Amino acid sequence: MEKDTLALEMMKELKAHSKRWFIIAIIELIIIIITNACWLIYNSQFEEITTDEQVIEDIDNSNNSTYTQTIN
Repeated sequence: MEKDTLALEMMKELKAHSKRWFIIAIIELIIIIITNACWLIYNSQFEEITTDEQVIEDIDNSNNSTYTQTIN
């Protein structure tokens, strides 16, 4: 059998390198998706936001604060 030519050897090596880089790119993509999902899950744990509204009657009836208002 004839010895492989230089061009054929280079093509085989290029194919192996391309496959290796493709696998690395897929693994990196999976890692990015997993880290983003973990961040979203962690961030969504603290979504409990409470808003307390204070009406003017509560301010007028407060016993522990003094306030003054100056109207010019």
